[in-house]
Amino acid sequence: MLNQVISLCTGRLEKYGNYNFFESIQVLSPTKKGLLGTRELNKVLQEKLNPNINNFPERTSMGAVFRQGDRIMQIKNNYDIYWEREKENSEEKEVGAGVFNGEIGTILKVDEKEKLVEIKFDDEKIAWYEFSELDQIEHSYAITIHKAQRKRI
Repeated sequence: MLNQVISLCTGRLEKYGNYNFFESIQVLSPTKKGLLGTRELNKVLQEKLNPNINNFPERTSMGAVFRQGDRIMQIKNNYDIYWEREKENSEEKEVGAGVFNGEIGTILKVDEKEKLVEIKFDDEKIAWYEFSELDQIEHSYAITIHKAQRKRI
């Protein structure tokens, strides 16, 4: 089953229906544990879909390796984290604070010098996480059905 999931996510669906994993596919699992749980699926899918072939900076936190291009999910509410987003049809930026449990995004950059990770969420807001805040995110190549029910995919 694991090989089927990998095959579907790494090209089979794209060839069949022009589906790109990062734009239109979300793997769901009923559990976090086991070979087909989100923890293991996320490790394998990251290796297959976003290997670090360009030697971009990485940051390890809580046993997970985060790198540019990774799909992530916020796993706890953070009312204080600063974000900004481009306003539509304007050169101005909208700014605010707060990223919440279940929000999904993509890592744009891991900055070793500044000790920050830049994340763009699916609603276009961009937030910067200090390395010490990375316990608030986890990979989201695969998510639990429970998390998917809380989030409109």
